[in-house]
Amino acid sequence: MEWLAQMVQEVLVRWGYLALAGGLAGESAGIPLPGETILMYSSFVAHKTGQLNIFLVIIIGTAAAVVGDNIGYWVGRRLGPSMLKWLDRHFHMEEDIVTARNQLKRHGAITIFWARYIFGLRTIAGPVAGTLEMEWKTFLLANLLGAATWVTSVSLAAYFLAAKMNSLAGFIEKASWGISGSLFLAGYVFWRHKKKQVMSGKQAERCSPADC
Repeated sequence: MEWLAQMVQEVLVRWGYLALAGGLAGESAGIPLPGETILMYSSFVAHKTGQLNIFLVIIIGTAAAVVGDNIGYWVGRRLGPSMLKWLDRHFHMEEDIVTARNQLKRHGAITIFWARYIFGLRTIAGPVAGTLEMEWKTFLLANLLGAATWVTSVSLAAYFLAAKMNSLAGFIEKASWGISGSLFLAGYVFWRHKKKQVMSGKQAERCSPADC
């Protein structure tokens, strides 16, 4: 774990806000990157070294998440189904994509807001919304609110928990797992439930009354 802590700290100290922005923007644009982890480690470095400022971490993190989501949205708008096929082919996300499409059709902006809190969904929400041609202004507002609340809550939680940790290695082993684990578990239970509902409905549509 020491080697991971050292590598993360070196990257953040060397690249600082650029590493933070790249990680969050890339994840939000549709690339499965550990944006949440990068955000938490940035908050730790802000607390322990002062080389990053927690308020700038929140501002830059929010902006990067919004920019990344909008890149994903417009790529989905331009490329349509081919973008989703690429995600499914490379990352096996068929059930997530089908569920995201279903939730967006039914709940629209609410799904975009909560997508930020669910690992996996926040990666594909932008491309799926673009493919479905969701109104951009609606997407932008929901996305901005979701990104701002998520980045702020994760950053502040990590920042204040860092006060109880002496090293980044200790933070990685304990605090970061606590924060990400809690968010992941809540999001996983919710998202798995939704996927089961959607996939059960699709299965029911495929079979005839006699077969079912």
